[in-house]
Amino acid sequence: MYQFEELSRDECLRLLGEGVVGWVAYPDDDGARLVPVNYVLHRDEMVLTTSYGSKLAAAAHNRAMSFGIGEFDVSSRTGWSVVVRGRSHLVGDELVNPDLPPGEAWAVRGKGIPIAIELAHVSGRRVRAADPADDPAPRG
Repeated sequence: MYQFEELSRDECLRLLGEGVVGWVAYPDDDGARLVPVNYVLHRDEMVLTTSYGSKLAAAAHNRAMSFGIGEFDVSSRTGWSVVVRGRSHLVGDELVNPDLPPGEAWAVRGKGIPIAIELAHVSGRRVRAADPADDPAPRG
C-alpha cells in the first residue's frame, strides 16, 4: 500500500534549490512543448538559460509556463515531484541583474539568454510506502 503526501511550499522550495535539471512546458504554435532545462532558483523565480532565437526564448514574454522536477525510484515505487506555474519574462544579462547566480546550460551554444518563471503557484507531492500502523482496516 502506498500513500501520497502533499509537500509544503517550504519543502518544495528546498527541493527546487537542490536541483539542477527540470522540465519546462511552454506554449508554441503547434501546442504545448516540454523540454529539459538547467535552472537555478533565484529569489521568487526559476531562472533557466536557453539559446538566442529559440522557441523557448520567443515564448518568454509574459506567458504562462510550467516547470517541474522530480525524483522516482521505480523498484520501490516511491518518489516526489514539484511543479511551478507562473508568468515568464526575459531576465537580461548580468549588467541588469548583477546578483543573478551563474547557471549551467548543458545544451545551449554560446552564452545563451536567461528567462525566468515566477513562483506564482508551487505544489509538490511525495509517494511512499504506507505505514501498516496507519491502516485502519482489520486484517483477516
